[in-house]
Amino acid sequence: MKRIKFIYILLSIIAFISCEDAKNPVISSGALDGTTTFKLFDPQYVRYELSNDNASNDMESLTCQQPDYGFTASVTYTVQICKDASFAASTFQTLATTVKGEKIGLNVKEVDKAIIKLYGKSYTEKKVYIRLMAYISDATATPLVSDPIVKPLYSNAISLKIIPYELPLLEYPETVPAPYYIIGLGDGLSTTSVAGLGVSLIPLGVTEGKKYDLDGNGEYIYTGYFKASRGFKLIRNITSAAEYWGMTGSVYTHNSGGNITVPTDGYYKITLNSIDNLLTIVATTAPTASYTTIGLIGAFNGWAADVALAPVETSNNHVWYTTFTLGADSEFKFRADAAWTTNWGAAKFPFGVGTNGGANIPGKTGTYVAIFNDIDGTYCFYKK
Repeated sequence: MKRIKFIYILLSIIAFISCEDAKNPVISSGALDGTTTFKLFDPQYVRYELSNDNASNDMESLTCQQPDYGFTASVTYTVQICKDASFAASTFQTLATTVKGEKIGLNVKEVDKAIIKLYGKSYTEKKVYIRLMAYISDATATPLVSDPIVKPLYSNAISLKIIPYELPLLEYPETVPAPYYIIGLGDGLSTTSVAGLGVSLIPLGVTEGKKYDLDGNGEYIYTGYFKASRGFKLIRNITSAAEYWGMTGSVYTHNSGGNITVPTDGYYKITLNSIDNLLTIVATTAPTASYTTIGLIGAFNGWAADVALAPVETSNNHVWYTTFTLGADSEFKFRADAAWTTNWGAAKFPFGVGTNGGANIPGKTGTYVAIFNDIDGTYCFYKK
C-alpha cells in the first residue's frame, strides 16, 4: 500500500511539472538506488566550544544543496556524526532531530551527547565528521523510510573541531530512569517481555542523589540472595537482550560473555553505573529481617486492606511483585505482614527508595507491575 502511495506521489509531481514547463522529468537512477550524493556546504566556523548554558540552542545551521531526484522534492534531513569520514556501520551517532528543508540546525545538547558517546567522558577538543542523510518526505514531512523503493541519500562529510561539555547529573525524579534488569532469577527463564517482570526479570533500583543523566543512565543497585550454581545476566531493555552485561572468566563484560555467576551461595550487592559502564558485584551481610507477606495499602482502598505481592523466590526471598491498577491518582505504601510496624514509603513515583515510616508514595492513574525489595527499600512501578 505504501509503495503504491509513494509512486502516486511521484507521478503526481512529475505530471505537475510536465504541465508547467512542458518537460517530462524522470526520477534519477541514483536517487532510486541510493548512490546519488549531494553537497553539504562548509559551515561558518570550524571550531566550537559547547556549553550547558546554550544546550537548547543550535551551535550552527548547516545548509545543503537538495539531492538530485530529477524533480524538486520534499526532503527530510538527519545529521550523523562520526570520528572519521568512513561512517562505517555502528561507528557513528545519529542526532534525534530531523529537519525538513535545506537548512539544518545542529543542536548543542544533541551534538554534545553524540560526541561523548563516540569518545567517552573526555572533555577536550575532538575532531568529528558530520554528514546529512536525506529521505523524500510525504505531505506531512514524514520520511518514507519504510517504503521499499525509497533509499536514503548521503552528503559529503565535513570536519569540525568541537569541545564538549560535561552533561549535568540529575536526581531521578528530574529524568526518567533507564535501569538494567536481572534476567534469570525467579523462575530462572529468559523471559524478555513485560510478562516476565517479577517472574524472571527484576529491575535494579535507583539510588539517592544527582547521579542520572538526561537519558536516565546512572547508578543502579540490587541486593539479594544468589546461588553459585545459578547464572544470570543484566539486560538494558525488557523486550530485548541485545544490550547486556555478561561474564568472561572472572571479568564482567559489557555486550559480551556468558552468564554471570557468584563464587558461593549468599547475599550480594550489585552496583551498575551505566554512564561509565562500571559493574561491581560484592558479597554483603544477610539482612536481619525477613517477612511472611508484603502488601500495598493506601487511599485507593481507604487504608483498609493490603494488595498482596507475590514473592519472586521460594526461599531467601526479599523481592516482591504484583500487577496493580489505580483508577485515579492516589497515595499508598508498602508494609510487612499486614501491620504498620514496618512500612516503606517515599514521595517519589514511579521509582523510589522507601524508608520505614517514610512519606506516602504519590501514585498516578494506570496499571502497573509493582516490584519491591525489602532489603534496600527500592521500588519500581512499570506502567503496562
